[in-house]
Order: sequence, then structure tokens, then C-alpha cells
Amino acid sequence: MDTASARRPFGLTHPGLRSRLNTCCPCMLGFGAPDNITTPPTRPMRQQKQDWRAYQQSLKQRQKIKERSRTLKKGALRGLAGGALVALVVALAIVVAPRVKETFTAAPPAPEETPNRLSQDSLKGLLAPKPLAHLDHKVLQVTQGEQELTVTTTLDLELQALLISEFKRNIARKRGTPRYVAAVAMDPATGRILSMAGFSKDKGITNPSLEAAYPAASIFKIITASAAAEKLGLTPRSTLSFNGGKYTLYKRQLNEKKNKYTNTISFRDSFAQSVNPVFGKLGALKLKKENLSGYADRFLFNQEIAFDLPVEKSILAIGEEPYQWAEVACGFNRVTRISPLHGALIGATAVTGGKIPAPYLVDSVTTAEGEEFSVPRPPTLGRAVPQQVSTTLNELMQRTIRSGTARKSFAGYRRDPVLKNLTLGGKTGSISNKARDVRVDWFVGFAKEKKTGRSMAIAVVVGHQAYIGTRASAYARKAITCYFSHPPEPDRSRIAEARQTPSPGDS
Repeated sequence: MDTASARRPFGLTHPGLRSRLNTCCPCMLGFGAPDNITTPPTRPMRQQKQDWRAYQQSLKQRQKIKERSRTLKKGALRGLAGGALVALVVALAIVVAPRVKETFTAAPPAPEETPNRLSQDSLKGLLAPKPLAHLDHKVLQVTQGEQELTVTTTLDLELQALLISEFKRNIARKRGTPRYVAAVAMDPATGRILSMAGFSKDKGITNPSLEAAYPAASIFKIITASAAAEKLGLTPRSTLSFNGGKYTLYKRQLNEKKNKYTNTISFRDSFAQSVNPVFGKLGALKLKKENLSGYADRFLFNQEIAFDLPVEKSILAIGEEPYQWAEVACGFNRVTRISPLHGALIGATAVTGGKIPAPYLVDSVTTAEGEEFSVPRPPTLGRAVPQQVSTTLNELMQRTIRSGTARKSFAGYRRDPVLKNLTLGGKTGSISNKARDVRVDWFVGFAKEKKTGRSMAIAVVVGHQAYIGTRASAYARKAITCYFSHPPEPDRSRIAEARQTPSPGDS
């Protein structure tokens, strides 16, 4: 090996291989190309950069095309899977649907009316033609198509006879004759109507017990007191204040300013004595329109009352001014109107834990062959107030009997052989009509035996004319004494039990 060959790099001794490498990349060999090899012309640097960028862009475009292809493939697979799932669901629906339909419709809920079932609306139609304002018997004969039906009512005949007798006697008077008088008594535990009687000299009044033709007056203080107890946390012994007279309501009385003439009074005494400015301030300054309206709704104002006979809606309308709120809160207005039936329901909440009983007058409906119809009714009409508020109302209403506006009518009740065994509570209300020729007089209350728990709720309204006759609270005392003087009439246990069964959401 000569000296020149020894200095050559290993593997490059072959002349042909060396010439090829020198042609492709002379710089790698460290020397120029042979004289017999023509070197390609070198491109400018700018052109090389442009070519490189174009190359990179082509790579990116190829990558994007590949990614799009993969995405389309995945979408196609998902679409196929979704279509298969939908097809499976449809197939299952086709197979299972007939079975599901058979399962849930084979025994549908009982319709409103079946051959052995009367809806409450149908019952109203049967009873509407009958003069029910002052029934003096327990059984009615009615006709449905060509079928004769016997309707047995829930009335306590002794109590009903007493009230009818008292009303007739006073209407026959030459002095102190009322324009109208009506009363409704019920068993709060079941909703059973014990008595429903009334007379009216006003045209268009057919059953005064069910017509909301009478200003509620201070009876609305029951609703205001409920709202104040729950929303404001007032207890019977909470201290309140007022200026001016107890039975007036001026705008200057609706403020919290105190001076040497300011009077203080407990919540229970302001209720028992029916102090207007106290309840006016609660309405105008504390409860306001929203709460007054809300609690009126709870007590079924401006709502249909489910009953076996048509009942007029009680009316409540509240304006936008604080003084109007005060008027509504204390009952110092003639716009708020209720029926005696509604009054009895309001009074019942003080002994039912706040629930409004569902009233009913019809005990049974039977055919001439003895077949009986059932009439579905709710166990209650809902809850007006919680138990704690109901307890507060109970105490406030007891105070009315002991030392409030009803104390004269119930004087000596603790020594009475019948009344001494009862817990008594009530609320009175009075206001003149717009023409000022009738003085509206209310009593709404309850009585409950201390030992047995047997109870009664009652509402009485009297429209006195030029002379004040027998007051509503006096009628109530006579009715309570009569009812608790004799054993209760046997109530049909299955109806009583059904009515005491709580409904869903009734808590």
C-alpha cells in the first residue's frame, strides 16, 4: 500500500464510490469534486428557505388530512353505535309497551262518578232544589232521573231544632228583629255539619249560611293574629302599644311614636278586646300587603270551598296604601266578606292543630233497593297554620271569653253545669253596613270537652236593625250548651275514620 492510499479514509478507496459521494455531498469528504465531475449550480439561500417552508406546509396539510380521516371514522362508528342503540330501544318499546300499558291501565283510578259513586258536583245538583236553609229533619227524598234517592244528613236534630226555634222567635219580635241571622256548627275533627240554619229578609238571599254577603269585621283579626304569631314571633304575652281609642283607626294612630299618652297591652288582651290600632299597626308597619294576602289565601279567602252545596267565595281585596293594609288587618272595612260556613272553618283551626276540616252535610245516599252511593271527599282542606300558631290562637280566643268582648254573653260559664266542663274560645266582630241601617254582629269560636276531647266549632252572624236584639255570642252560648248537654249522635264510624286519615302533603 502506497503512502497516498494509507492517508485515505477507511472505506473510500474505491474510485467509483468516492466519485459518487463527492458528487452528492463533497463537503463530507473534505475535498472538492474531481475535475471530470460537473458540480450542480448552487441555489440562492432565499429560494432554499421558500422550498423548506413549502415542504413543511405540505407535511402539515398531510397531517390534517390524516386527522380528519380519523375523526370521520370515529364519527361514523359512533353514528352506527347510536343507530343500533335507538333501534334496540324501539324494538324493546314495541315488545314491552303492550305489557306496560296492560299493567298500568288494567285498573285505572276510579272515575268521578260510577254506578255506586256520586261526585260532589252531582250531589250539589241533587240538593240545590231543596230548601236547606233551615232543615228540621234529617232525611231528604230527591230524584235522579227516574230514580228515587234517600239522602241522610249529618245534622244534630236537637241542635238544629234549638237554633231554628231561637231564630224564629226573634224574627217574630216587634222590637229587636234582625234583618238576617245565620249559624253553622260543625265537628272540627271530622268536618261533619251539626247545624246549618238561617233566615234573611234581604232579597236574593236563599241560604244565608253559605253566602258571603256579610262584612267579616274583626273576625279577620284571627288571620292577622296568625300571621303575627308565625312571621313576627309574637306570643300571647308579647307587649304592644297604641295611642288613642281602642275602637278607632286614624292615620295618626299608625306610628311607633310613644309619649305619656301611649298605652301598652299584651297581644292576647289586644285580641280579646279587639283593639283596632294595635292590629292596624301590625298590618301597616309589620305584615304589610304580602303577608296579609298570603295568610288570607291559607284561610281560603277568594277560593272555592269544597262542600256538598254551593258556597260563595269569601272576598278579600287589599289596596296599595299602608292605611288600607291597616283597615284589612283589623277588620275596619266593609269589603272583606265571609260566609258563616267559612267562619266556622276559621274557628275550627284553633282546635285542629291548624288544619281546615273538610265540611260535609250528607251522611249517605241510598236507593229504594238499599243500594248505597259513596261520595268522595278530602279529609281536610289543607293546613292554615302550624300547630304552635294554632295553640296561640286557642289561647287568644279563650281570653276573649274570659275577659274580652264575649265575656258578658258567657258570664258565669265556669259555674254552669255544662260549660264548666268545656274549654271555650271565640272572636267577636261588629261593623255597620254602608247604609248604616244594619249592625253586623259576629261570633266565631269553639268548644271542647276537657275529658273526652269532643269538640265543636261555630259561627253566628246577626244583622241587627234599629234595636240590638239577641247577640251572635248569645246564640253561640245556647248552641254550645245544647250540643254538649246530650250524648253525641252515633256517627258512622267508617266515614269518621276515613275523614281522619291524613291526605298526602297534609302535615
